[in-house]
Amino acid sequence: MLKNKKGLVLVAILLIAVLALSACTKNVENTTSTNERGYAKPESIVTAEELKGMLDDVVVVDFTEKGGKYIPGAVKIERSAIQTEVDGTPGMNISKEQFEAMMSEAGIKNDDTVVIYDGDQELWASRVWWAMKVYGHENVKLLDGGIDAWISAEYETENDAAQPEATEYKAEDANEALVATIEEVEESFDNEEMLILDTRGDKEWNAGRIPGAVQLEWTQALNEDGTFKNADELKKLYEDAGVTADKVVIPHCKSGVRATHSLFVLTELLGYENVENYDGSWLEYEKSGLEIEK
Repeated sequence: MLKNKKGLVLVAILLIAVLALSACTKNVENTTSTNERGYAKPESIVTAEELKGMLDDVVVVDFTEKGGKYIPGAVKIERSAIQTEVDGTPGMNISKEQFEAMMSEAGIKNDDTVVIYDGDQELWASRVWWAMKVYGHENVKLLDGGIDAWISAEYETENDAAQPEATEYKAEDANEALVATIEEVEESFDNEEMLILDTRGDKEWNAGRIPGAVQLEWTQALNEDGTFKNADELKKLYEDAGVTADKVVIPHCKSGVRATHSLFVLTELLGYENVENYDGSWLEYEKSGLEIEK
């Protein structure tokens, strides 16, 4: 009986050791410095550990849906503040004036370095990132893995967002090189140098799609824990799908949110130079009268 008990104890100890080693290995992989993953622009993304060391030098923006646990000092921007209706299409990017008002209310100055996070694998954070890029705010980064990565690292959180003093933010005119129109989408039908990238899931894709588009769901760029895959993995993923840097790539989804996530991957992590978010996306295209493939 004593030998059996000792044997069970030994098995339990070995099992615990294996699990601990596995967890440790996963943690090392997910917290690898962004400079070591081969990204084209590693300055566009930070790990939780990297952010912890720069909190005093950046403005952190919380773009979670409900909040609840905030990174210390983070200011809150609501999702409604970053979307508007344009010509009957909801979910479009806000105007320059609306953007200035949003940034001013959040207490952000033109020369601030901004780090954005959400609780949705940086899906919505990428939308704010894109809007900031469109209106000329260059110093903006995403937190890899979002608030989940911060909490998993057991870093301090706060129950309330910061209440900053308002600023007088001045935006640049919209950078049209980051925005695709429905006219450009139509032009792609007969232009081999242009590619429509559908970032939606299989169900949406099978229900109807833009002619000539290729599908690569936005989640394919992520590890299981919501962090971004390394550059070599991403390069193979996109090139195998025919999404190459020699084309003008136009990502879309239903309302231009998932598309900005893929735009971030292509431009910042892989260095593609010609990527334009189709802001109207399927909500605009479906009612346009243009051809739909099935």
